[in-house]
Amino acid sequence: MIADKRIPECSPLEDESLTEYYSRMAKRHMRFPIKRVLSRIKALGVEQGFALDVGTGPGIFPLGIARALPQMEFLAIDLSPAMIQTAQANARETGLEDRVHFQIGSAYALPLPDKSVDLVLCIHTMHHLEDPLAFMNEAARVLKQGGKYVIVDLRRDAPKLQAILFNLLWRIFIREARARDGLWNSLKAALTLEECKRLLRSSALSRWRLYPQAIEMWIESC
Repeated sequence: MIADKRIPECSPLEDESLTEYYSRMAKRHMRFPIKRVLSRIKALGVEQGFALDVGTGPGIFPLGIARALPQMEFLAIDLSPAMIQTAQANARETGLEDRVHFQIGSAYALPLPDKSVDLVLCIHTMHHLEDPLAFMNEAARVLKQGGKYVIVDLRRDAPKLQAILFNLLWRIFIREARARDGLWNSLKAALTLEECKRLLRSSALSRWRLYPQAIEMWIESC
C-alpha cells in the first residue's frame, strides 16, 4: 500500500505556465494511452454520438478520440480556467473546435440534462475528487439508456515495485521541478480497488466492470 489513507488533490491547476507544460508533455507522450482508451470505447460499440469528458485537462484525450471517431462530438469539462483555455487552443490547433467543445465545469454537477450522453469518459481525474461517489451518480444521471462509460484512474494499492518504477520513469520524463512529484502524490490520492468497488456498489452506475492494469484501475460499462 502506497499510503494508508488517501489524500485527494482537490485544487484545480491555475498556473498557466505549468498548464502549458503539461499540455506539451501530453501531446508528446499520450498517443499510446489514447489508443488504449480508444480500443475500449470501440470494444463497447461506441463510434458515434455525443460524449462527455470529465476532468479533461489540456483536452488531449477527447481531441485524440474525436480525430479517430469522426462521428463523435464531445463536451469536455475541467474546473481549471487555465486548463480550459489551453484545451481550447489545442482544439483550434487540431481543427476540431467544431466537434470538441470545452467549458469550465464540475464533476459533481455535470452541465448536461438527464439521459443526454452516449459516452462518459473520466481519465485520471477521480483521485482529484473528495467525493467520487457524487461523480459516479452524476455520470449515471447524464448517460442515456444503454450509454457507456470508461473511467481510468491510478490506484493506491498498486504493487509497490511497479509504482516505484513508474514514478522513476515519470521523474525522468518530467523535467519541470514543480511537477516531478506529481505521479507519487496522485498515487497517494487515489482509491484502492476495494474502496472503488464499495463506491460502485452504492452508486447509480449499472453493469460495471472493475479491473487493475499495472498501477491503474479501469472501470467500464458491460
